[in-house]
Amino acid sequence: MTADGAARHYPAPAVQAVDTTAAGDTFIGGFAARLAAGADVDAAIRFAQRAAAISVTRAGAQPSIPTLAELTD
Repeated sequence: MTADGAARHYPAPAVQAVDTTAAGDTFIGGFAARLAAGADVDAAIRFAQRAAAISVTRAGAQPSIPTLAELTD
């Protein structure tokens, strides 16, 4: 939802999923971290999408969560 209350669609990155465990946790963590760092909602969503997309390409929960360095390269 945008600041004016309108809905917005954010297409997910296309990846080959291996394990979806922790994808939601990774998304929420990335989203909250970017908001806390001062990003706007759109930027935070795009960051969180990248983080979750990377996480589903790896097996496991915690080991699948990308590092900040992986997301900012």
